[in-house]
Amino acid sequence: MTQSLRRSQFITTYGPGAILEGPDGPRIIPTLDRSGLFDRRRPADFEITDLRLSQALLNGAGILRLPSNAELGEPDYQAIYETEPFPSWALCVRHGLLYQKTQNDNRACPRCPPLPNHYEAWRQVRRQAIRFVQACPAGHLDDVDWVGIISHTRPNCNPSYLYWRGGGGGLRNVEIACPNCGASINLGVAYAREWRCSGRFPEFGDSRPGCDEPSRIIQRGAANLRISELQTALTIPPRSTRLHRLLEMTVVRAVLATQSIRSKQELLNKLQTLVQQNLLRPAVLIEIQNYPEEIILAAIADTVAGDLPATIRNLRLQEFEALRHAAAYGAPPQPSPTPGAPPQFEVIRGQVRTLTGPRGHRLRVTPVNRLRVVMVQTGYRRLDPLNPPVDRVYDDGQRCWYPGVELFGEGIFLDLAPGLQPDVTARHFPLKGDAARSWFDAWIDPDGFGQRIHPDERDRLHPVFVWWHTLAHRLINALAVDSGYSGASIRERVFVEVDEDSGDAGGGVLLYTAQPGGDGTLGGLVALVPEFERVLETAFRNLDACSNDPLCGEETFAPGKYNGAACYACALVSETSCEHRNMWLDRKLLLENLP
Repeated sequence: MTQSLRRSQFITTYGPGAILEGPDGPRIIPTLDRSGLFDRRRPADFEITDLRLSQALLNGAGILRLPSNAELGEPDYQAIYETEPFPSWALCVRHGLLYQKTQNDNRACPRCPPLPNHYEAWRQVRRQAIRFVQACPAGHLDDVDWVGIISHTRPNCNPSYLYWRGGGGGLRNVEIACPNCGASINLGVAYAREWRCSGRFPEFGDSRPGCDEPSRIIQRGAANLRISELQTALTIPPRSTRLHRLLEMTVVRAVLATQSIRSKQELLNKLQTLVQQNLLRPAVLIEIQNYPEEIILAAIADTVAGDLPATIRNLRLQEFEALRHAAAYGAPPQPSPTPGAPPQFEVIRGQVRTLTGPRGHRLRVTPVNRLRVVMVQTGYRRLDPLNPPVDRVYDDGQRCWYPGVELFGEGIFLDLAPGLQPDVTARHFPLKGDAARSWFDAWIDPDGFGQRIHPDERDRLHPVFVWWHTLAHRLINALAVDSGYSGASIRERVFVEVDEDSGDAGGGVLLYTAQPGGDGTLGGLVALVPEFERVLETAFRNLDACSNDPLCGEETFAPGKYNGAACYACALVSETSCEHRNMWLDRKLLLENLP
């Protein structure tokens, strides 16, 4: 039986190295090269173009969407992504036996009656798969060495099954015993201990290099068994049109990078050659042909000579500048070859509002009526979100690729009103209080505060970033009341620009909702901009109180911590909403420095 997944689910939740719970038991998702998806089709046929993201975060790798059954010409019930059963050990609760099937016969549990055939026997084993696996911080995953964790009293004792005795609500109520020598181990004790790692990546097969990291037993459904590593980028002007997406395709960009194109007809002739060589779909050529020559030549100039970010910090600063420019001057939609097709970035200047906060500071509220976000999964982390990520790039022999998805939607951008000159960055008003001083000290000396962060993430410790990040979480919960979207579907993008010499900073936040497909969302967020005062009032209401007080309110940011006063009752949000794993938050900092 097959299991259906949306392509966006593969990016946000699953992916290579994830355990997929299916009707016939758990299965491991292999890497793209072992999936069978591209046995007959090229990855380039499913390319998602975003040069900024590829350049800044993916080391030049391409982005591909997973093909659907319809695109591959397969019926909906046909499995198109191959998976493998995992884990291999199974538990028969009827007889209390922990066993591993090794023979291709009609037996599953050693004490259960034979089944009609070996297919039914394997199905029974997979349905009885044990719920515990073994993982290490380096990303390795394997079956628990159930025989090896027992200190056997006989030499070379290697039973084919084990006794599973006890049960109830706690792991310490379970004993695992050897039927040959009688030795046993308590499951609670085994769960709390560290074990030797086998070095296995099951998504690769049975390759077992050495690993010095300690491995732990964990439930296969645990949320921290596999934490997807995601990278996202907004589509911003000038590369914010459908034409730019076409010109950024690998085969088209190769032509633009190696040959000087001076006219529309010259470009069409080059692309016609690619079509004849089956390197480009005819539909792409027809679509480009619909654009006027001056627009095509301008887009070629953007694609060939445009400024591309080299780091994630530069990518975020480019997006921050584009949003501030749009807030000041607007971002009119670009013409589309298809009547009624939505633009990929749109801000109407007349809809931008300026509000006054509780302490008299002016906030600028900018509705972003249309936006495009590209989300890419580069790998995963295991056990701890601060552990090093495991890269899962796919090399097809010509280019490296990562799976991704295009999302279209809407958003609200907030920053401080700049004053008389709309194109001047508004620095943040001075932040005061013990919380602000602690965060600033951590930004000055991250090592002194025990912060395990990449150098590019240092600015996330700045109190201005923490201020905007905490405000974003409060606003997400407030917007969920009136927008028609749940808090889990509203995402954040926090921006901060720090002067390294003075420590002064400016910031802002984009709150957006997006979904796959060209139509995007229905305007539930931007419709709240005319009455955003109520949203702000909801966000600041009861900021001084939390249902977990006094425990939550007494928390302070200090060395070895990643949050100040913040918990799920007051400042933390769904993992799907927060780009920063619910870290670098402090309700007390916001309370002491209301806008």
